[in-house]
Amino acid sequence: MTDLTRTDAPQNFLGIPIVGDIASGSTRVPQITKEEFAALLKPVLNHPEVHCIGWRQYTPYFNDGDPCEFSAHEVWLVTKNDLEQYEYLVENDPYMVEEDLAVGNERHPTLGGRPYHWDDDARRMVYEDYQGNHRALYDAANALDAAIQSGKSDHVLIDLFGDHCQVVVYKDKIEVEEYSHD
Repeated sequence: MTDLTRTDAPQNFLGIPIVGDIASGSTRVPQITKEEFAALLKPVLNHPEVHCIGWRQYTPYFNDGDPCEFSAHEVWLVTKNDLEQYEYLVENDPYMVEEDLAVGNERHPTLGGRPYHWDDDARRMVYEDYQGNHRALYDAANALDAAIQSGKSDHVLIDLFGDHCQVVVYKDKIEVEEYSHD
């Protein structure tokens, strides 16, 4: 069990001594800065093959009794090659592409991927070597996806784009739309 006792708690408040163990109320991970987030987004966005990248972010309304905490979800990426097949959806409802074009998919149609399978003996997922033609973009997109889904970017994301929204980042604009979720 994790020790939630804070050692960085102030020793007094308003000149009144604080005594006892102060439990931390947050399970959040350390946060990155806007500059660090930009450094993760730029290589993906500036890649010549990228059309747009997006995700949803929100605080759930109900979480089976657990605290409802803000988080961002599955990052998807549309390349120029994907655009031909998904053009209608990208232009009319870009979030309908997220299942097929999720960055963390086993095999993104353009980015490639790392196929995997469950190893019963080792009781873990086993990932194969990268397969595809865009390794640098694949790695950059996965680093961005990891920062977004791990919670490390939560403060930046909510400060920049707000809560209960869908974010689509293009080379020349960022579209933020209200997102209704259950």
